[in-house]
Amino acid sequence: MLETLRQGLIITGIGMGLVFLMIFALWGIMALLVFLTNPREKKVDKTEEITALEPEQTILELAPTSIDDEDELKRLAAAMAVAFAIKRPRPQSMAPISQPEQSSSWLGVGRAQQLLSRNRGRN
Repeated sequence: MLETLRQGLIITGIGMGLVFLMIFALWGIMALLVFLTNPREKKVDKTEEITALEPEQTILELAPTSIDDEDELKRLAAAMAVAFAIKRPRPQSMAPISQPEQSSSWLGVGRAQQLLSRNRGRN
């Protein structure tokens, strides 16, 4: 009796070990596939890095100083508006577009019969 119980526990342990081993193997395969299929980002040299300026500094540096450059001010304002519009995330809804329900008269009659019958469910 004790030998049978011991043998059953050994078989159970081997089975559970194989299950967890396969879970880890599938996890590794999935991680490898994600690594191989994702696009890689270009490495940027330190000389090509763009240093971010404060918004006030950028506007002051690019803003024309004379009144003759009014068109340049308009172009600058339009470019900034486009840049802000592109950078702003757009809200996306996952809710499906609801379609108006179209039910037939046969379906209406069947539902009325179910509601009026004494035994609920199918007759």
